[in-house]
Amino acid sequence: MRCTIIKGLAVLAVLGLVACLRERPKPALDYYHGQIPQDFYFKIVGYTPKEIEFEIKVNFGSRYMYHLILEGNEPLAEGWHVTVLSVEQSYKLIMKAKKGVVFQPGKKYRLCIGNKSPEEVARYRRSYQCAADYEFVLPQK
Repeated sequence: MRCTIIKGLAVLAVLGLVACLRERPKPALDYYHGQIPQDFYFKIVGYTPKEIEFEIKVNFGSRYMYHLILEGNEPLAEGWHVTVLSVEQSYKLIMKAKKGVVFQPGKKYRLCIGNKSPEEVARYRRSYQCAADYEFVLPQK
């Protein structure tokens, strides 16, 4: 009987360890609007179904910032990009869509620019604060 109890406890311990080690899905972040600069500061230079090119005239003061294209709270494209202004007082940004994502004209998107990556923020919070937030609709070609 004692042997059965020990084996049962060992099985429960192993099952508990497996449950703890199993990867849990991360909760989705809420992307809160930051400053909303006037449209003058953002320009869509061109786009394809897989990428969008912007010209941005905002001096963030940081050499690199994290850029996301969102549809609601779903990141469709993201990454660190240089934000140093050129002689024309702007920087070019090319955002490439994630695998399986297609940018469509007429749909509403957001360009969220932040100081940290969402993965870093998600460890401590469930919300991501955009330093700048630009809502746009891709024009028909």
